[in-house]
Amino acid sequence: MWRFKFKCQSNRFRGLSIAKWTGIPFEQEVVALTYAVERLINEVDVAIELGGEDAKITYFKNGIEQRMNGTCAGGTGAFIDQMATLLNTDADGLNELAKNFEIIYPIASRCGVFAKTDIQPLLNEGARKEDIAASIFQAVVNQTISGLACGRPIKGKVAF
Repeated sequence: MWRFKFKCQSNRFRGLSIAKWTGIPFEQEVVALTYAVERLINEVDVAIELGGEDAKITYFKNGIEQRMNGTCAGGTGAFIDQMATLLNTDADGLNELAKNFEIIYPIASRCGVFAKTDIQPLLNEGARKEDIAASIFQAVVNQTISGLACGRPIKGKVAF
């Protein structure tokens, strides 16, 4: 397994460096995802990829259309990690908690700071962590639909 440590470099530069060191051609991640989906699971209508700091959606029917968030990590892995920390757990723990939810609370997903301002009062008022965990995941869904789909339906066969 390759393990590299990088500081103050974007993912693109990390990928370029790894490609150079390993002698493997570099391919931009959205292009690579599209290529992989077309060749491995070609019956997909829509592919959604939530990364650590960005999110992408690719529509495959009626021509390829790709969208990627670019302004904030809201609704991504970094967002999930931040919210899990509020509940004194990690992403896996958040997932386990969410399995036993009863109520979904509205939580902002566009920004981690806004989400924290929604979650902290819930914690202070004694809301169940299970419900908050599921609400965090619902916030990610909402962000994906509103921030990436922007009104275009996500339907048919969806790869996530």
